Amino acid sequence: MVYYIRFLKTPRFQQQKKSVFISALICITTDLGDDFLAEDVDLTASWVQHPSHKIRYQTALQWQAGSRQVPILLGPFSPNDAAGQTAVLKIQLPDVEKDVLGEHSTPLVISGCSAPFGPQWEPAEQLIRRDLNIADNVRPLRIWEETGNSIARHIWDAALAAIIFLEKVITGAEKSMPPLSQLLNSGKSTLQVVELGAGCGIVGIALATMLANCEVLLTDLPEVSEIVTRNINEASPKSSASIKFQTLDWDDPTPNLTRGPIDLILVSDCTYNADSLPALVSVLNRLVRGSPGAMVLVALKRRHESEAVFFDLMRAAGFVSLQAKVPLPAQWEQVDQIEMYCYQQESDVEKA
Repeated sequence: MVYYIRFLKTPRFQQQKKSVFISALICITTDLGDDFLAEDVDLTASWVQHPSHKIRYQTALQWQAGSRQVPILLGPFSPNDAAGQTAVLKIQLPDVEKDVLGEHSTPLVISGCSAPFGPQWEPAEQLIRRDLNIADNVRPLRIWEETGNSIARHIWDAALAAIIFLEKVITGAEKSMPPLSQLLNSGKSTLQVVELGAGCGIVGIALATMLANCEVLLTDLPEVSEIVTRNINEASPKSSASIKFQTLDWDDPTPNLTRGPIDLILVSDCTYNADSLPALVSVLNRLVRGSPGAMVLVALKRRHESEAVFFDLMRAAGFVSLQAKVPLPAQWEQVDQIEMYCYQQESDVEKA
């Protein structure tokens, strides 16, 4: 599994006697925050001037196996050095210039940047930014997460795998799902894409940066609207692509989400809660029946046996699938396999 640097306490300028320091508290944990990295890892902490991106100060530190947190204290600096400064604190692996999402390039530990802080003594917002590079994209995918415990506003492993998989399908390197390859490379004037349970919106936003002529609608509960809107505003979609957000409760009647029939529905790491699976499959069924021929791309990481209910419910609803796996790095040079499923209604497959 991939591990993520998180701020337990976001950075701030802190005065001690006649000197100024930058202080913070970090951990390296899983997407669910339920386990900590059990390897020794060297890290680099950088004071980055905002908005010029100039590195003002850099120091080495280490995460040790068995740790649950690491305090960070950069400095000392003179008060004049910090006066009037707006800063960002970046934590990264020293030997990784940038985080590249790829089947053989995704780092075990994902770097993070704080929100800007200063010039006074207030700490940074409770956020962390990921700058993720995708193949030939000119700009990195910039995604904000919350630093707290809300699982709705974090990046999950299956989301990273979904982006890697979609990039390979678009470039023709992935051939395990011919219908999906044909759809994404069809040159259709406008491809209507809906993401369910979008969270911070990383998968749908990434697709819009890779694929022209797509209209991506991110959907989730109202609690994610602030973080997903921030990420949409930071996005750099293709000139002919667009990204929007709309609240959607799976238990409510499904509204008309797009201007025309939906072509692709994205679902990433939404099967962990067995209680929500009937509602998820029900909304998928309604959407596909309203848009015959629509495909559903599901990315999931198996976390417990109860997730098997999802596959039973999908079969009962008449869905059939093609399958693939995307490897992500894990501890001790192991590999974590993320499952990908491309679903269609059985009647649509027979027509094709």
